[in-house]
Amino acid sequence: MTQSQLGDGLGDFAMVPLAPEGPLLVALREGRLLGRDIAVLWLLMARLDWRTGRAWASPAELAAAMGNSCPGRVQESLARLRREALVARGSDKRDPRRRFWCINPAVAATGGKHRRALQWAQFQRALE
Repeated sequence: MTQSQLGDGLGDFAMVPLAPEGPLLVALREGRLLGRDIAVLWLLMARLDWRTGRAWASPAELAAAMGNSCPGRVQESLARLRREALVARGSDKRDPRRRFWCINPAVAATGGKHRRALQWAQFQRALE
């Protein structure tokens, strides 16, 4: 991950709450998510531009990053993550054909109060 993907001065850092009753661990514990779903989520976090809260990654790119040649499995993982409202798919306002992923800020966030508020608002719009 390069410095340009993260907020200024943060390095390779994001806040990832590990509360036992958090949405990610509950879904995993209850069997609604698989281990590979967590791997896909981790890869999205690694590709996330923390200033915008957007990850520009296709299932094929994520599959390649996992060392897997089957984007279909990544698409299944993304579908489960979306059902759990852990990730959402948004469209760029300037060009709606450009689609991005955003991560629920309850799962991973960075930056100050203002940046987290923007991440929440973007995530809510992407859920619609």
